[in-house]
Amino acid sequence: MADVTTSAPPLLAPTPRDAGQVKQAALDHLWFPMQQWDDLAQDGGPIVIVEGKGAKLRDIDGKWYYDGVAGQMLVNAGHGWDEIGQALAEQASRIHYAGAFYYATPPAITLAEQVASLAPGDLNHVMFMSGGSEAIETALKAAYKFHANNGQPGRNLFIARKGSYHGTSLGALAINTAGTVNRDAFGAILPDNVRFAPQPFLYHCEFDSTTQEECDTKCAQAVADMIEAEGPDNVAGVIADPISAGAGIVVPGPAYFQLLREACDHYGVLLIADEVVTGFGRTGRWFGVEHSGVVPDLITFAKGISSGYVPLGGCIAREHIHEAFKGGADRTFTHGFTYGNHPVSTAGGLANLEILKREGVVENAAAQGAYLLERLGQLYEHPTVGDVRGGLGLLAAVELVRDKATKEPLISIDGAEQLIRKRAAGHGLLTRIGRDIALAPPLILTHEEVDEIVEIIDRTITDVEQELGIG
Repeated sequence: MADVTTSAPPLLAPTPRDAGQVKQAALDHLWFPMQQWDDLAQDGGPIVIVEGKGAKLRDIDGKWYYDGVAGQMLVNAGHGWDEIGQALAEQASRIHYAGAFYYATPPAITLAEQVASLAPGDLNHVMFMSGGSEAIETALKAAYKFHANNGQPGRNLFIARKGSYHGTSLGALAINTAGTVNRDAFGAILPDNVRFAPQPFLYHCEFDSTTQEECDTKCAQAVADMIEAEGPDNVAGVIADPISAGAGIVVPGPAYFQLLREACDHYGVLLIADEVVTGFGRTGRWFGVEHSGVVPDLITFAKGISSGYVPLGGCIAREHIHEAFKGGADRTFTHGFTYGNHPVSTAGGLANLEILKREGVVENAAAQGAYLLERLGQLYEHPTVGDVRGGLGLLAAVELVRDKATKEPLISIDGAEQLIRKRAAGHGLLTRIGRDIALAPPLILTHEEVDEIVEIIDRTITDVEQELGIG
């Protein structure tokens, strides 16, 4: 077994422990989100990651894996950039914190300038916080307060899309789709001011559309119809992710967001683009909405802004949104978080942006994403591969089915989900497994690494089909 003290500073590991002891300590004391303790215990404890380089991770037992979803779709710049760590240390030694509600610091100001310069249109005003859920909370409250400041406090409803994921805090969870494990578990304490519209998901289109354009048009019209049915004077905002990772990497055509923009303008409703996953290069553009040419009223972001080297997220507002909060104490946006506009976090964001620009990471995501989709298309020969999605940057999915005609998920077979995950990890790929195999690797991926990842998925599917007796 590996000795975890060989490279760790003494304060991180006061006594030598082998890998088994570390995993047991995790089971005894580390409270895991989203996972059942019994499952982890049955497997001998969690996978413990101790090192990362480029697009790969090494566990405590010495095994290397491809990071198939870049942590949680956030390590855009890749693992192992010493200069980001140095930027964090230098800022912490200068001024590590100043009261977020009252003071500004140079890194927060500079990063706000840079984010505004990258955002489309007149999205010029940036508030930073710790992550995506806080960013969503900020956007929802900003949308409501915008209307209230303009004399319409009755606009307190939001329209989200079925299947999309927007976070786990109560406000963010309220706009997650109904029927998810996360939302169902806390439904009794969630606000009931959200309505859910169809997702422009061609493979599972609610309208049985035969083309992406038809599905986009009907799903966008459904949003307009919902605003009309609820009463336009009651609706504050429509929130949509440019590519819905939560729903299974759903990639609408450019017309979809254009139609949403038209509907929101017609009814005086704010359009909120949730770019927590898609922002800062993931789709081959700085922001996913750029593919449609649309300027939303608010953008939420997190993840790629710091590549996960430090907790950081934010919300960007257009000029007319920011203007509504001027003019007196009663119009102030009385909202914020203790770690908002944090100097160390924003210094990390600046260092990360420098790497993304200097290394051509956004452009690489566009090129490798197209190649990844091409390679994944070769997997259709498998009897369990029902759909392959992606193409805009490094976001893709391979949907696995029991039967291509019925589209019944492969994971409906008892134990199949765990089997897919274990076989993928055994071949050297850590990624998100559910109805589909999701892929959102670091954006520094090469052609050769794309080939290796697709070969791992191919072998994994073959193994699973053989073990389940399919094909």
